[in-house]
Amino acid sequence: MSGSRASVFELKNGVRVLLIPRLGLRAVEIEVFLKMGSKYEREGEFGMSHFLEHMAFKGTKKRPESWDLMTEIDAKGAYYNASTDQEITSYYITTIAKNVDWAMELLSDVLLNSTYKEKEVKKERGVIVEEIRMYKDNAMAGLSGEMAEMLFGGKDKGCFNISGGVKDIRRVEREKLLYYRKKYFDPKKTVVAMAGDVKETDIKIAEKYFGGFKRESDTVLLKRKIILNKKRIKEKLKEREQEHFCLALPGLGWSDNRYEQIRLLELILAGNSSSRLFRKIREEKGWAYYVNSVGQKYEEAGFVAVQAGIQKRKADEALELVKREILAIGKDLRESELRVAKEYIMGTTRLAMDRTSFWTGFLGRRLLMEDRLVRVEEEIKKYEKVTVLMLKKLAKELFVEDEMRRIIIRSKKR
Repeated sequence: MSGSRASVFELKNGVRVLLIPRLGLRAVEIEVFLKMGSKYEREGEFGMSHFLEHMAFKGTKKRPESWDLMTEIDAKGAYYNASTDQEITSYYITTIAKNVDWAMELLSDVLLNSTYKEKEVKKERGVIVEEIRMYKDNAMAGLSGEMAEMLFGGKDKGCFNISGGVKDIRRVEREKLLYYRKKYFDPKKTVVAMAGDVKETDIKIAEKYFGGFKRESDTVLLKRKIILNKKRIKEKLKEREQEHFCLALPGLGWSDNRYEQIRLLELILAGNSSSRLFRKIREEKGWAYYVNSVGQKYEEAGFVAVQAGIQKRKADEALELVKREILAIGKDLRESELRVAKEYIMGTTRLAMDRTSFWTGFLGRRLLMEDRLVRVEEEIKKYEKVTVLMLKKLAKELFVEDEMRRIIIRSKKR
């Protein structure tokens, strides 16, 4: 398979290696994507994908301590990190071409040979519990995740709160973590993406280090039928200097052929500094510092959401303003708004093409989840084809007042 000068090579064990040469870039990004995320977690496993990600750089057989890994990475002037969402966990290193063999070996060592020492598991329980508390205390960062859990989460529905709950994390033991890893680490659900100053011979390096990755379990990922929860309003009273809210509506998944349409609607509503709600709430009213679009999209479903931090006693007025604008856009959307939104997406996408992380993320995720390569310019053309009539039709279908959900954090100091 090929596209946008990218090529895919499948190893004998099912791992797909994605090579994305980009002329003019000195950096190399190597990112390993696993189809393992919170959405697939069963009851008793909530938070485990994220916990495994946290344990990635805590020591291997070859590099026994986290300090060994950190020192080695720093000595190369490289960057590393990992992330987990509802559908994917990824691990990456950014370095330069002469270090490709080293980076590939280190990533494979971290993924395939981590020791998960009991003392490290115990320490990381505390770290993750504090991360969960941090997001609860930081409404700007944590409110959208809380909305996802309110909309879709539940006992038998998968974990839409990526970190899990404090009680879930306190129950994690080393053996439980190893069992979970054994169940879900699967070479056939793995993509190793390389972007930047790379060449075809680097495929052999990936094969050398990931060719021995073996499946240890026949566990099948859960097929989720995402069902909306009935709860529509959640209010909390906290010691705050301002009030926060998130107003959401059921939306579309990324597999829906109207994905570009919903993205454009989100952008026009609250996606940048020229959006309707940023202008009205911040620029005209002076009620808020931030007004953001914070919706999420999974394969089967998604939601549209607007979040803001509002001066005390103005949250209800701001919520009404947001509600009016959402309901009105299906009637009064203007051609000029759509044109600006399209240009914004095309401009920001083309600017991002100078970053290796864009290429591994954009192509690697699609290959893992959709089994295909895409061309950036073809994706941009999909936006160009969207019309005002299409957006009005979709807005009228999705933006229904009776389907609105909201979370409000009110200040005790009123």
